[in-house]
Amino acid sequence: MTTQKWVKFILLCAIWSSSFVFIRIFAPVLGPALTAAGRLGIAGLVLVAYLRVIGFDSKWREYRGLYFRIGLLASAVPFSCFAIGALQLPASLLGILNACTPLFGAIFAALWLGEGFGLKRAIGVFLGLVGVTLANGLGNVELSTATFIAIGVTVIAPLCSALSGVFIKLRASHLPSQGIAAWTQLSVAPVVLLGLPVSPLVSTPGLTEIGALLLLSVFGSALAYLLFYRLLADIGPTRCTTITFVIPVFSMGWGALLLGEQITPGMIIGCSIMIGGTLLVMSPTPVKRESV
Repeated sequence: MTTQKWVKFILLCAIWSSSFVFIRIFAPVLGPALTAAGRLGIAGLVLVAYLRVIGFDSKWREYRGLYFRIGLLASAVPFSCFAIGALQLPASLLGILNACTPLFGAIFAALWLGEGFGLKRAIGVFLGLVGVTLANGLGNVELSTATFIAIGVTVIAPLCSALSGVFIKLRASHLPSQGIAAWTQLSVAPVVLLGLPVSPLVSTPGLTEIGALLLLSVFGSALAYLLFYRLLADIGPTRCTTITFVIPVFSMGWGALLLGEQITPGMIIGCSIMIGGTLLVMSPTPVKRESV
């Protein structure tokens, strides 16, 4: 890749990994429902306004039902699960759990897209699960019933993200990526607000929490999605997926720098094993040559 593309790649990793720090700041104050809905609504409005300014037709009226279904899988459920997980888990472990996305993606691609799932990928999935287990079991949180539940809920986020990728490939490959980035967030924000009765506002947010929400929405969601789709066009989907297993390294750094979270040897070992497993999963399978 060129220097400019590397800069975009590193910048996107830094932005997306910092989102877990911001969630940790305001989720305990706003509660999961307002955290997810606020992020989705603000980011969606910013992106829709941007598309209107540049005159881009996202064909919202024609495909609003499809945008909404994608939004449930790609945005509403993952953002809500991360917000719930942030009540118990540090930002570093949220980033590590997010790196399960390619592992789930490989399984779903084998099930519904007919992609091969040989021994190498099976070993990769196993190593990924081992890495996640080590990172959490030897990390900087005390394992309890509450943390186990938080981990289980958080893992739903990368699972749904991977599932949304398969859904888009099967049912929505004709949709413009800019439209997907904007409307899949804005259209589901009201749905997430329905969770307010069971997840009310915990306390009145201060300037720190409001600022963190705005930064996350504008940079961690709106700008990051635009940057991601630009990078997707520049270097292709396979290389873009490597962002997922670079993010944990950044999220551990952000957590330590801004929140004073501890980086333990167990987290480093677990993260390394998971990255190795993910690389195995993402490596291309050999093409069989037809006999003449």
